[in-house]
Amino acid sequence: MPGLLITTSRRTSNRVRSFVRDLSSVLPGSERFNRGGMGITELASRIRQSGAQAALVISIWRGNPGELTILSPEGIEIFKLKLESALLRREIDSSNKGKVGNLQCVGVKTGSSERVLCLARGFAELLSLNVEEYSNPTESRTEKNRSLLWFEDIPDEKILWTHYNTKDLSEIGPRIRVSSVWRYSENGPA
Repeated sequence: MPGLLITTSRRTSNRVRSFVRDLSSVLPGSERFNRGGMGITELASRIRQSGAQAALVISIWRGNPGELTILSPEGIEIFKLKLESALLRREIDSSNKGKVGNLQCVGVKTGSSERVLCLARGFAELLSLNVEEYSNPTESRTEKNRSLLWFEDIPDEKILWTHYNTKDLSEIGPRIRVSSVWRYSENGPA
């Protein structure tokens, strides 16, 4: 049973499909699938049938990943992220091709903004992980070959989202610059 389903909007591109493949390779317990002409109602049904916590839906903007929407099993938007840019894993390190077996935690830079913490907590909840604060990713180093899901504030009120190998601290990507985050509550955007 997957923890997360990952798919694209109905209109997509090769780069968006590669991005979906990259995300599924660094988020253990996730499963990617081709959405085709599936509407939100059918997508919500697919989430429920699979037993997943949520679905990540990647939308296109000028051929690139433009938005990432997290949907609940009821088809309700939990988060919506506007992506400024996304580097694929092969663009960060062409030797990094394997699937990540285990996530250590969701890491945030010490002193992060409430936006970063909100996003980190949301992912930690979806992935059943803890949020841990570090002054930098090197503090997460372990002997085990795991991945660290990392969020930090960057200039111009943007958020950096990337992944590191905890054994050698190499960035394994994808590297995503998030320009806006909306968290939805039962009453609408929070």
